[in-house]
Amino acid sequence: MSFSINSALPNISSNGARTSASSFERLSSGSRINHAGDDAAGLAISQRITTQLDGFDAAIRNSGDAISAIQVADGALESLTQNIGRIQELAIQSANGTLNDSDRQAIQEEASQLVEASNQILEKTNFNGKSLLSSDDDLNVQLESASSNINVKGKDLASEFESLGFSDIDLSSQAGASAAINVLKDASEVTIERAAELGASSNRIENSIENLASSRVDSAEARSRITDTDFAKEAAELAASQFRDQAQIAIQAQANSQREGILKLLS
Repeated sequence: MSFSINSALPNISSNGARTSASSFERLSSGSRINHAGDDAAGLAISQRITTQLDGFDAAIRNSGDAISAIQVADGALESLTQNIGRIQELAIQSANGTLNDSDRQAIQEEASQLVEASNQILEKTNFNGKSLLSSDDDLNVQLESASSNINVKGKDLASEFESLGFSDIDLSSQAGASAAINVLKDASEVTIERAAELGASSNRIENSIENLASSRVDSAEARSRITDTDFAKEAAELAASQFRDQAQIAIQAQANSQREGILKLLS
């Protein structure tokens, strides 16, 4: 007569160890998907969202650079407007019949310096080497996809000022001062018009940044729902797994003790 003692004893399953290891990994990494086998579909979706988030980040940086360029141009236009205003004031003063030639010559000297300074602004204002007031080249702002962009039209103000005769302003005579008033009026209108155009473009780009930032937050939240660890759930599963392991160990120990007693009786 033979006895099979081992067949009556419980075996500790490896499933509990695997569950504990998986829970520990998810809790320590903060990610529910650490391997493709955890959730293949979820991993693919999260990777596509990550690529999309990278596109949003690049588009926001591009838009920020464009805003900076427009701010540089706007500052230059403000200085230009001040110069034009001062030259216009001098022109009106020079057109007054009570002044003599010596007075007008002194006025012309100041006006010449302001004209030169204004021409320097028109020619030298740039952002990262790109001319902002002396080129017709457009400023293209690339957004998150190939088909999404904002185009800021370029305008060569330097050429327009030259065609108006801005560089030839002469306040040394009453007739020249009278003619300069009309030139300065046209130059002022061109400057104001360009400032308004850039302001509109700046508002559009800022609105685009807000939309991009909102879309980025939504996409990040979507990825988080797919990949982030549910800490409450994982902690509960880990505790349950550890409890089962401890219970199996206790049962195994008790079974071993009973087996030893039986063997002693049989011996």
